[in-house]
Amino acid sequence: MAFVLAASVLSAEAGGGAFTIPPLDKVIPLAIEKKQNSSRSPGENKFLAAKYYYQIQFKTNQLGIAEEVKKRFGTAIEKAEEKFEEGEGDVSQSDITKLKLGRTGSVHDVIELENEIHIAKLDLADLTGLDISKESSLEEDTIQPVEFSKKSFKEVFGKTSGSSRLEEKKAFLNVDEARAQLDLAEGSRKITRALLVTELANYDFGIGDAGDLFQALIIYTRVLSGYYEAVYNFNMAVAELTRETTG
Repeated sequence: MAFVLAASVLSAEAGGGAFTIPPLDKVIPLAIEKKQNSSRSPGENKFLAAKYYYQIQFKTNQLGIAEEVKKRFGTAIEKAEEKFEEGEGDVSQSDITKLKLGRTGSVHDVIELENEIHIAKLDLADLTGLDISKESSLEEDTIQPVEFSKKSFKEVFGKTSGSSRLEEKKAFLNVDEARAQLDLAEGSRKITRALLVTELANYDFGIGDAGDLFQALIIYTRVLSGYYEAVYNFNMAVAELTRETTG
């Protein structure tokens, strides 16, 4: 009964239309309560709630990148075709073809990500009982690294490393690796954004090359998508460590 009432309150907070998915700290208790009679432990249900929630977040952010890049490719194609028809600059048919192929790749990413997001929403709906549909959006839609500053076995476990279980140690090492990968991805993200801004400005002013813009958009897609995946991997590594240490 408590679950039904909580779910009803959250649905009302959505204000009509498609259900708005609440923050993770509200989703987790619902998953634990709904699945309390299942064979899974509360810790496992908490882990699954975090997994599906983070999947929706990071795939939604990747989708935003894909849609942005698709739009930028479309604008670049229009300008390139105008320059080609007017004989301005050194735009070739090959340049236009490359830009069109780049846009096709972005469209492919959009289709794939929309499907993956829908699947994660179905999983979260089944786990929590919430009225989540394909059109549902997240109240907190940007994935952020969770707070986790501990950097030693002793800080994590509060005991000597020799008394920790093997799986706990492995889980902590995975957090450490994911944190290092996230730091690397953060640095690359800043550099890549600056590169794209420069190439777009050059192209708009007629001093840029279509091939350089194509490469910049591809790199931008790969690096920013990789950054959001790095955040997801870090958050999931922390969630796995929590599952190992708390059960």
